[in-house]
Amino acid sequence: MSNKRTTITTLTMLGMCAGFTTGAERDVQFTIIIPESRQIVIDNTGSDPIDLSGWRFCTHNTSVVRRYTSPDGFDGITIDPNANLVLHLNNDAPAELDNHINVADLGGSFADFEFDAFAMGLYFPGTGGDVSFGNGDTIADHVQWSLFGLNNFTADDRTDEAVAGGVWTAVDDWIAVRPDTVLIELNDPTFAELHGPMDYRVFNACPADLNGDGVLNFFDVSAFLSAFSAMDPAADFSGDGMFTFFDVSQFLSAFNAGCP
Repeated sequence: MSNKRTTITTLTMLGMCAGFTTGAERDVQFTIIIPESRQIVIDNTGSDPIDLSGWRFCTHNTSVVRRYTSPDGFDGITIDPNANLVLHLNNDAPAELDNHINVADLGGSFADFEFDAFAMGLYFPGTGGDVSFGNGDTIADHVQWSLFGLNNFTADDRTDEAVAGGVWTAVDDWIAVRPDTVLIELNDPTFAELHGPMDYRVFNACPADLNGDGVLNFFDVSAFLSAFSAMDPAADFSGDGMFTFFDVSQFLSAFNAGCP
């Protein structure tokens, strides 16, 4: 692990981060989750280096809660402005890349990655230098997703604190993913502290398969029309936050293209 204890200088995968600051520890944010390779990208969106010594993860899924990484797991790691840290849940981080870290090297424990429901928070030390997991004011960032956005009363174990700390919108707000989701990406151009599902883009291998059954048919068309009428983000195929002809056109194109 000694070759990983360094200042991370690799430029962020999200180049639009440059120039935006929100201040101190909450400049560190989850920006990309890649389910297939189980990688989590953490960016320093601010203008100052952030020392992660003493920082800790708290993770939850549908069967386990409050899985904490060790108190010294991040010691010696600093993220430079507009740089990132890539965490590998499969413990397959390339040895030659200093900004890629295996979750096993953080010590403690990490909840198994799940589509059904998963939540994670990144905590920084408060007064006295210790992390207080019950204190939302020391959460740098929080993110949670679930299959089709359904509420889950296990994985949300620390979401109350995230809401109280002003980094997540509501306990029952979940980023909606599907079995074919390939990427979750933060698209908030201001990188504000408060996030919710609307701040993320979800990319699926077969985007027109809205009911997630692996088949494109009338039921997917019906699901799109219902989502479009309700202004549900699932129908925002253009990703512009509006519901217009362009969303209809892109859905039809994806439908005609079929599934891989």
